[in-house]
Amino acid sequence: MTFFQYDRDEHGSLAVEIVTTVADLSDRSPDSLESIHNVVDSDSLESIFEPRSPRSRRETNHIWFAYEGFGITVYGNGFVIVRRLE
Repeated sequence: MTFFQYDRDEHGSLAVEIVTTVADLSDRSPDSLESIHNVVDSDSLESIFEPRSPRSRRETNHIWFAYEGFGITVYGNGFVIVRRLE
């Protein structure tokens, strides 16, 4: 398992960050992985950082999906967990 803190202002695309992390963890080239856009909508990934309602906090927003043998959890506060599925 690994995790990182994603910052929209510092990093590029969240999808690219996830692909790069999975490639590093699996000792593969990012180009050899399935397109992440076949697995999850990139707009959904980015929308996780927006409050769902005036009362909600973005820290409680999250999305989970499986990608290339890893479970990916992205939280609205930018915390991303990448865990190998067994």
